[in-house]
Amino acid sequence: MMSSFGYKRASEQDWQQAEQLLRQSKHILAITHVSPDGDAIGSLLGFTHAMRTMGKTVIPACQDKPQLKFAYLSGLNEIRTKVNGNFDLVVGIDSSDLKRLGSIYQNDLHGHLPILVFDHHITNSYYGNVNIVIGEVASAAEIILQLLQRLKIAISPEIASPLLTGLVSDTQAFRTSSTTADSMAAAMILMKAGAPLMEIINKAVVTQPFDNIRVLGEGIRNTKMEDGLAYATISRKLRQELGLKDDRGDGGLVSVLINTHEAKIAAVFTENPEGKIEVSMRSRPGYDVSQVALEFGGGGHAPAAGCTLPGPMRDVVNQVVPQLRRVIAEA
Repeated sequence: MMSSFGYKRASEQDWQQAEQLLRQSKHILAITHVSPDGDAIGSLLGFTHAMRTMGKTVIPACQDKPQLKFAYLSGLNEIRTKVNGNFDLVVGIDSSDLKRLGSIYQNDLHGHLPILVFDHHITNSYYGNVNIVIGEVASAAEIILQLLQRLKIAISPEIASPLLTGLVSDTQAFRTSSTTADSMAAAMILMKAGAPLMEIINKAVVTQPFDNIRVLGEGIRNTKMEDGLAYATISRKLRQELGLKDDRGDGGLVSVLINTHEAKIAAVFTENPEGKIEVSMRSRPGYDVSQVALEFGGGGHAPAAGCTLPGPMRDVVNQVVPQLRRVIAEA
């Protein structure tokens, strides 16, 4: 089946069940994945603003704080890292499994509630009672846009800007292999609704905090390149030595490494404040890193995936790097 702008979609029955859950609900807890990127934040806020136009009470939530570069988005400061209250529906957005919802989802508090999932990761575990999972699209934001079209919700600039942020972020300003003609058509719809494309590209993708540049510099300095695999580590000790304000993320290092001529696969191992190791992986066409991520309890797409493992750093590197080498050897 095809959507209103061309690509495949979930079954009609799935969509009808999703719409019914949303129409029946009054108090929605909307959660996106830990260590949120632009698509996670944009899709979460776009969904939140849209549901509020239907008279719903919506609490947007994420275990980890969003990056400050998204401060231009209306409602960013409403995203909660801890929640309480009574809800009648949980909505998981851009999250491939229940663990990726992090500490926000608590089974003893929310386990009795229906879960509705909107996601585009091919490794999705279908953890919801209703799952709108469309692996063919470049971003979760495009799925939220389809939802709004089906519900005939007028797309205001307040809704359009976060959704276009999600699309721009996950396609790296329409440069990734996942970008399709349908992605461009979705962007056109959002631009016509008032989302400022060039401003969003500049703020979400191009400009970076100086701390990110410092992380990039140190990360590139310790990068190893071995037979098509480029990988680097970013420890908590390094962050402390640099005096960084942001205690999470790789500063975009993995995206830089995969753009080197020699790299077939790139990986960055980042130690987070809890001492766990976040592994970000990227690959060129023909190399699938999603299965490696899935093997270690993570998920994602063939060209972009990730997982989080208990430390220490050396053990995680020694576990993951051989599997990435295997992907290269078997391609």
